Amino acid sequence: MSIARRTIPFLSLLVVVSFCAGCFGGSVEGVRVAEVTRSDVSKVVSAVGTLEAAQPTDVVPLVGGTIAALPVKEGDYVSAGDVLAVLDEAELQAQAAQAEADYLTSASIGDILEGQWANSTALYKGVEYASQVFVEMQGQIDQLILDFYDLMPALMPFLPPDQQEFLKSLLAEERADYIQAAASRPGVPSISYSGYPSTAAAADAARVEAARYNYERVMEGTKSPNITAPVSGYVVFAAPSGLNLTDLLSESLGGLGSLTSSLGSLSGMLGGDVSSLLGGGTEAGGELKVGSELSAGQTAFQIVDLQDMRVMAQVEETDIPEIQEEQSVEVYLDAYPDIVFTGKVVQVGVKSQTGSAGTTIFPVFVQMDRTDIPLRLGYNATVDIKVLSKTGVVAVPITAVLEEDGTEYVYVVEGGKAYRRDIEAGDRTEEWVQVVSGLEVGERVVVEGVGKVKEGSKVE
Repeated sequence: MSIARRTIPFLSLLVVVSFCAGCFGGSVEGVRVAEVTRSDVSKVVSAVGTLEAAQPTDVVPLVGGTIAALPVKEGDYVSAGDVLAVLDEAELQAQAAQAEADYLTSASIGDILEGQWANSTALYKGVEYASQVFVEMQGQIDQLILDFYDLMPALMPFLPPDQQEFLKSLLAEERADYIQAAASRPGVPSISYSGYPSTAAAADAARVEAARYNYERVMEGTKSPNITAPVSGYVVFAAPSGLNLTDLLSESLGGLGSLTSSLGSLSGMLGGDVSSLLGGGTEAGGELKVGSELSAGQTAFQIVDLQDMRVMAQVEETDIPEIQEEQSVEVYLDAYPDIVFTGKVVQVGVKSQTGSAGTTIFPVFVQMDRTDIPLRLGYNATVDIKVLSKTGVVAVPITAVLEEDGTEYVYVVEGGKAYRRDIEAGDRTEEWVQVVSGLEVGERVVVEGVGKVKEGSKVE
């Protein structure tokens, strides 16, 4: 909702009221006249919201596990390095052993595939050699047969003449048929082979790298069962998810940990919405306690600075066009009704939401200035965002301005009579209109009853 305010009196009002037209020579009744002065004008947009940590620090365990000890309570103040939770050591050792097995399995898959490829290559080479030997033997056999055909005529003189002619003709015919058959004989198919495919080598390297990353992460996460605070501040618990997707897939797929490690980020996506922490605790997801299951990559705790706070305000869509970053804001908290906090707009939402009353609103984040007053997450807040602030401007009440065919004008009072004066209007609020040109300080204008006035009407 928009509210207009004046920081100093805007117009010095010199009011002349006419009671009847006959008493004062025909003056228009119900008209009020005011003198134009320079003043300061501001406009604010008000909205409600809740207090949240401006820069919460997420505590995300590298590995999942069961909480064996919980030495802090929600809301405790901790220093950097303090222990927030202790995980079950037996589970951590099992995870470390499984991660090592997954890494070795992933590495061995590549070795096995490359070895199989080397064996196939050796087989190809053996077949190629055998085909070469066959070709050579076939050539030798052909030569022996042709030599036989060529040797037979040397034995013919021992035969009767008539048989010699017949045998010579037969040998020539058979020799020609053999040569023709040898020429039309299909050749031995060629056998080729290539090196280990580059894509397979790249896939092996990527799989091993993923397994190595997961192995190193688990080894680092299982060095100590303690989950510690990275910074100082107040502790907020995250709700346990009850589901460790990575562990579930690892158990289902056995040693192929490289396949599940690439899906590890999904557990964070499915593990719960940690934004609820900022608005007041873990009621929606249950209490974090000894025996709760934590998932790798999922926020387990948040450390917040209660002096570094912001308001997530719900601004109505009709007001959002006027909101910009860096605008000054006054913040009012229900918990401290007599104190005015200050801040500025740091982010204006671009996607609408549905407000508590079913209206369309946009989230606007207001960074509060640091204060020594103790604050809490979830405090109800009202913000006044200063969307207009001008000093020493010429302005008139909005009731004084009329419009005709796109031109705005006022009635200026001179010599007891009203005359139309076109003006150039600037910014406006619900009460005031800035006059960029057309009026001077000290002139008198009709500010009430303007609809009753005509050109030259007598007014006082």
